[in-house]
Amino acid sequence: MKNVLKLSAVAISCSFAFSASAATTIFKNVDVFNGTEDKLYEDHYVMVVDNKIEQISAKEITAEDATVIDGEGKTLMPGLIDGHAHIMINYHFDQIEKNKDLTDISINSVTVAERYLQDGFTTVRDMGGPAFGLAREIEAGNVEGPRLYPSGAFISQTSGHGDFRDRNDAGFSPKTAGDLSNFERMGIGAVADGVPEVQQATRTNLRNGATQIKIMAGGGGSSRFDPIDTVQYSVEETCAIVEAAKDWNTYVAAHTFNDRSVNRLLDCGVKTFEHGFFINDDTMKRIAKEGGYVVPQMWGLSPDLAKNPLMPADKLPMVAKLQEAYGDYGQRLLKNNVKVVFASDYVGVNSDAERARRYEIYWRTQAFGSNYEVLKQMTSIAGEMLAMSGPRGTTQGKLGVIEKGAVADMILVDGNPLEDMSVIGATEKWFDADPEYKEIETIKLVMKDGKIYRNKL
Repeated sequence: MKNVLKLSAVAISCSFAFSASAATTIFKNVDVFNGTEDKLYEDHYVMVVDNKIEQISAKEITAEDATVIDGEGKTLMPGLIDGHAHIMINYHFDQIEKNKDLTDISINSVTVAERYLQDGFTTVRDMGGPAFGLAREIEAGNVEGPRLYPSGAFISQTSGHGDFRDRNDAGFSPKTAGDLSNFERMGIGAVADGVPEVQQATRTNLRNGATQIKIMAGGGGSSRFDPIDTVQYSVEETCAIVEAAKDWNTYVAAHTFNDRSVNRLLDCGVKTFEHGFFINDDTMKRIAKEGGYVVPQMWGLSPDLAKNPLMPADKLPMVAKLQEAYGDYGQRLLKNNVKVVFASDYVGVNSDAERARRYEIYWRTQAFGSNYEVLKQMTSIAGEMLAMSGPRGTTQGKLGVIEKGAVADMILVDGNPLEDMSVIGATEKWFDADPEYKEIETIKLVMKDGKIYRNKL
């Protein structure tokens, strides 16, 4: 048996997986958080064979020619999952629309992906953007990053939340090549109206490798032309999208905020509800009963949102009103037994989005009142949601848990996240945090799909 307690300085600094061909890895002397229980299994052994977890035991595990890693009493936990991000929308919207092309955002997406993985995120569900090529390159080992579940272009009606044309761009005649936004040209979004068009947009995404479909079913706080109270897409259009996704054995996710929108989506069989801040208890109960998931970026209801230097002064009163009216949103979701998934809504300039992601981990502990609840949202519950992609999923195996047979996505952290979420990067600083990216020193090791991509032991 090869006993590896310390890696050489060269191996530690290497940015690529050091054990890409290793068949068996054994972690010893680790406290295990399995993603489903509010406890640590202390002083355990975990054995990985190829890309699956083969054995977990309080007794010593040995195997011939295994690589053994001494966890030194640190916490071994599932790799983190971000349920809603936009890795390819990595500049300000106006820059993408006016000054960037697909090369700009593609090159920058490599940095975004690398930093996600270094922060312990082994899987990301990309909820709008041309991430198919990035997903393929990560899978091929040419780019380091999390496993991606791409949606492709989010599908929006004319005047919807994905219609980024300037005011004079959108006429009343059928769409022509000159009547497209950069968001459409790059494949970030697709404007489609009527059953045949929405079916075509859905099927195009599926053809390109979408693991789920994302639609815009309501307005937004940052929208230029679609107010946040609006409901978007008719019953016929929504149901046509859902049926097209079902035909490919996957599901539909929807950007939405209000009760009328969510209930229409439920009528058609939509499964995940992104944001959803303004829904009432009855709607929450229906989501829970019908097996849906809510995927909110909780920073949208934080009073710290008012500190955003890009926030227009006339929107500041709205931030305060939303916090006052919906500040208990997280607690109400739990009270109504809704399954909630972690979402950073990563979008925009890297430094802004990365700071928001780390702040989101902290803020969720305040909104939901429990580290354990937030950890489940980042691991096991998120893994359940990803499983709805079925054969379209980018990995065949259970994600978000440490248990026999699950995919070997794990991180080793110095500390107990059930007591202190800062060990996985949580911070109460947001816009006042240092904009320069810094590694999370307490994340000592990152394993994805049985391969180690970070080792700071």
